[in-house]
Amino acid sequence: MLQFLSPTKVVMGPDALDRVSSQVRQLGKRALVVTDAGLAATGLIELVTKPLEADGVEATVFDAVGGNPTVEQVIACRNAQQESGSDVLIAVGGGSPIDVAKAAGVLATNGGNVEDYEGVDQFTQSPLPLVAVPTTVGTGSEVTKGAVITNPATKVKMVVVSDLLFPTMAVLDPRMVASLPPAITAGTGMDALTHAVEGYVAKGANPFTDALNLAAIKLIGTYLRPAVAGDGDALYQMLVASCMAGAGFHDAGLGLVHALANTLGGHFGVHHGTANALFLPYVMEFNVAANPPKFATIADALGERVDDLSTIAAAKRAPATVHELAADVGVPRTLTELSIPEDAIPRLADDALSQIDRPGNPRSNTKSDLEALYRAAL
Repeated sequence: MLQFLSPTKVVMGPDALDRVSSQVRQLGKRALVVTDAGLAATGLIELVTKPLEADGVEATVFDAVGGNPTVEQVIACRNAQQESGSDVLIAVGGGSPIDVAKAAGVLATNGGNVEDYEGVDQFTQSPLPLVAVPTTVGTGSEVTKGAVITNPATKVKMVVVSDLLFPTMAVLDPRMVASLPPAITAGTGMDALTHAVEGYVAKGANPFTDALNLAAIKLIGTYLRPAVAGDGDALYQMLVASCMAGAGFHDAGLGLVHALANTLGGHFGVHHGTANALFLPYVMEFNVAANPPKFATIADALGERVDDLSTIAAAKRAPATVHELAADVGVPRTLTELSIPEDAIPRLADDALSQIDRPGNPRSNTKSDLEALYRAAL
């Protein structure tokens, strides 16, 4: 059975944050703003807290989230929520603050530890209301039903998934990405492309998810390069594309890019977007045979001229175009650049076999296939 569910309210456009504080007040009287120290130091958080306080919502800032968030960060966030008496969470940042807030919201209403809820539908009580304010152009987590949390003890990225985990509201405000550094724009933008491409060809894809993912691919093909160059409108268009891809992939599923990338991040702490960008074209090459017509459509959506090509020739242009895009925006292209030793590949491939995203891949695969994909990226 295929399905599509997207209950998160999305508010977008110039000064969107100024227009939602009254809606937040309907969710709770005390808000815990979950972010990272770097963002807290930029002054962007005041764009969130000032309208809230003007509307009578008390805001406390928790800024101890790091990249590839851990179970310890979730516990610290949960403790901050308890101490402040917050009854609504506002996540400001990329995927890390949003995922920490999601997981902390689960603990607030269900108790226990993050490990208790790994997998699908492992909790029964709705989390605290969550408003997600993305500040990168790649996570999509503001409209998804999953959270990815690293367990340092096992070096595993745990995935918590439930229809109860969707944020209550997502706010897409152009001001939050206007000064995004080029490297982060590139890495997170390629992350959004990964979500859209994997969701478009995943086993669970359906007409609703296809429409969102294909539209996101077209936007990214048009706007990622100028966004990396600092164009303000392009950055906002990428923010919208990222959100669309997030809504598009969560019911369709993902695939081998995420299986490989999540494992790499769990073992070596590589940024999620960087890892996805690295593996995306290689996995696309591997998957072309599974659905040439869809890959031909991807090539067309990315701006390739494919009208005079056969379906398979057009399909092969899709990964080639992604290789070119990755080179143009300057993301790392090899595991060697990331100081990943070749002798780690067998263990990485073994762990990637058990990743929750792997079954959604359109082409069946084995451990030797995963090892070959890791080696292709050396």
